Amino acid sequence: MARHVDGDAQRVAAVMDGRAQPDDQAANQAGRPYERVLIVEDEDVLRRIIARNLTGRGMRVREAVTADEAVAAVLAERPDLMLLDINLPDRSGWDVLRELRQRGAEVPTIVVSAVRVGQSRLAEFHPLAYLPKPFPLEALLRLVLGDTPREAEAEGR
Repeated sequence: MARHVDGDAQRVAAVMDGRAQPDDQAANQAGRPYERVLIVEDEDVLRRIIARNLTGRGMRVREAVTADEAVAAVLAERPDLMLLDINLPDRSGWDVLRELRQRGAEVPTIVVSAVRVGQSRLAEFHPLAYLPKPFPLEALLRLVLGDTPREAEAEGR
């Protein structure tokens, strides 16, 4: 079962500063980062910063601003990972996950949201991780890349 970076202050702090390993499933099964990532975020600046950082690390990124765009992108392109905000202009991120489940198109998801997420939602949708906003970009990158600073040093990066 995946661990959630959810509100446990010690766990969040440990992942953010590299003392703890992010979710074991936050990197694909081969131990490499995901190749195709869908970012569903209505805050333009945050979405662009995340996209720039992921593309700079060799990932193909698609961006969506609304729930409808997110569902359409998943159905058309089947990304390896979705970074999903909960408060979207047209519907909630939970609605996105619910619709994808109904359509048989579930995608590994990391929830990034300013909204406090309850355990019942995490239990219902089983995201790989929940990262509360605001968060350091490095914390998100560790979750997506499955990489801690010590591992990067050991590999000579």
